[in-house]
Amino acid sequence: MNELSKKISSLRKTIKKYNDLYYKEGISAISDFEYDKLLKELEVLENQNGKENLFEAVGEVLSPTETVGSDLTEGFRKVRHKKKMLSITNSYSSNDLIEFDARIKKLLSEDTEIEYCVEYKIDGVAVSIVYEGGKLLYAATRGDGEYGDDITSNFVTIKDVPFELQGNFSFEVRGEIYIAKADFKTLNEIREREGTELLANTRNTAAGSIKLLDAEEVRKRPLKVFCYYLDGDISKENHSDNIEVLRKSGFPAIKYCKKCKNISEVIEECNYWETEKNSLEYDIDGLVIKVNSLNIQQELGDTAKSPRWVMAYKFAPDRAETILKDILFQVGRTGAVTPVAVLEPVYLSGTVVKRATLHNFDDMKSKDIRLGDSVIVEKAGEIIPQVVEVNKGKRDQNSIEFSMIEECPSCKEKLVKPEDESIHRCVNASCPAQIERQIEHYAGKSAMDISGMGPQMVKALLSKGLIKEISDLYKISVIELDNIERMGETSSANLIGSIQRSKLKDLGNLIFGLGIRHVGKEASISLSKNFRDIDHLVSAKYEDLIKINDIGNKTAESVIEFFSNRKNLELIGKLKSYGVNTKILSDTGMSVEFFKDKTFVITGTFESIEREELKNLITANNGKVASAIGRSTGYLLCGKNPGSKLEKAKESGVEIISEERLKEILKL
Repeated sequence: MNELSKKISSLRKTIKKYNDLYYKEGISAISDFEYDKLLKELEVLENQNGKENLFEAVGEVLSPTETVGSDLTEGFRKVRHKKKMLSITNSYSSNDLIEFDARIKKLLSEDTEIEYCVEYKIDGVAVSIVYEGGKLLYAATRGDGEYGDDITSNFVTIKDVPFELQGNFSFEVRGEIYIAKADFKTLNEIREREGTELLANTRNTAAGSIKLLDAEEVRKRPLKVFCYYLDGDISKENHSDNIEVLRKSGFPAIKYCKKCKNISEVIEECNYWETEKNSLEYDIDGLVIKVNSLNIQQELGDTAKSPRWVMAYKFAPDRAETILKDILFQVGRTGAVTPVAVLEPVYLSGTVVKRATLHNFDDMKSKDIRLGDSVIVEKAGEIIPQVVEVNKGKRDQNSIEFSMIEECPSCKEKLVKPEDESIHRCVNASCPAQIERQIEHYAGKSAMDISGMGPQMVKALLSKGLIKEISDLYKISVIELDNIERMGETSSANLIGSIQRSKLKDLGNLIFGLGIRHVGKEASISLSKNFRDIDHLVSAKYEDLIKINDIGNKTAESVIEFFSNRKNLELIGKLKSYGVNTKILSDTGMSVEFFKDKTFVITGTFESIEREELKNLITANNGKVASAIGRSTGYLLCGKNPGSKLEKAKESGVEIISEERLKEILKL
């Protein structure tokens, strides 16, 4: 492989990583602008290399320049889209829009009149809603553009959309699932009172909520949808007319769809909403510009990745100027020490910002950031606010250049800076701050999902001496929790229950929860599928690891290093002794024969196991979970406060399994 092919391969992997974070985990690790720069760089390199030769040389699947990012996840049936759900090309300036207009006109005859529609670009999750004979058939995510995840059982919890219409019509509606700003604020207020980790932003929350495996949990999230596309029996000749059809048919059609006679009017709309976007009740991260005529849309067609007749105009990141009052240093779970700016509070993107990331000391040095400076803070793509530049014209002439700290702010050990990194690190494995972050990570939703074990609870348990490391979580008793402020009998019992239920989590969750450096969620799942048992992973060789997709050199080295550490092996041993599952669920032997080839419906709540985990166990052991009692239903798993499904099961003669019987089956 030549140097150009190596660079292309590296860029592809980087972009794929960002795609997986965005589409599968709802995390915007970089701004859209920075992402598009990487994509453009890759496209230029591919063109230099020649795409046909590239695929032979690099030996990879289609490039990110040719494919749509994928949100396909396990646990959902896959459905093929009626028409591909492609991505939209981004633009960042009026010049980009003028070029877009020129490209379209080149492809059409000179006398073709082009009318555009400008709409809000809702910051949410794309959904395809398919109707057959006037009734909802299914709802699916965009997935990889060709196939999507069937999220019907979750989607029907959203009350905005009609499930049945008059007339025997078949058609497809597309839209964006989102959470309104006020609802998001309320959700976080509740979580703050409960001491659980706050949600990052509206898009991440919508993306995570619609993919929960428990529809009852989805019902608790205030999800909404805006519809912006119609194709089928009831569609018209223009996009704007289709929006009206949607509205009159009872769908929550996109609220803003402005017709523009030319690109100049489009640019005027973009300039207006650039300053007014924060006045809306929901987050938008730009505008979408579409050719109004469906016939012209069809004539223009699509590229492999996006339609030629549509362009997204992305707003410039919000910025504000304020004073840098102090610089603090925080220690991460892997020992990374990062500077944080303490700011004079400033209003930015709808929130008051008091702190912002400074990334690392090298970045601070290159920007020459000093205490007391007037700094520009930016919030791009709903990422954590960051200090992007200094207004040196306002700098005090007596200001002093900032020096990096030499000791860990938590344990006072000397910091080290590896040659190949820009981050300073604390290498003390007993550092209190690292241990605190490790426990928070282990208990997090993407890991062992211990409800109620947020940062405040972890801090309280550590300060009271009730825990000193991850495994101590499984030694906590209800009586000990009496010493924790605001922990009553019910909340204590709930927390202990959640800790006990975490023992049943899949191996992929455990691997991620261990917090191995460079091992993200997707890599954790890959490792669990390939090794199937933590003991096999512990004894894995570098050569075994590097063969796995998603596992690169650094990740393989990090896994080897982690399990070479005696303290980490002791942790694995302790977790095993407390009954934490260390195998992939389908290999645990947990009632495989009972679940196999049977269909279950679940109702009510369970003390011994969460509904989502119960669904995982059933599907992992080749059983099926249905949302309603039907002909194929074999059993109703019935917890406390069951719904109407219990009566339906009795009427249908379906066998009912109580929680006590379920505990016997699961050997809990």
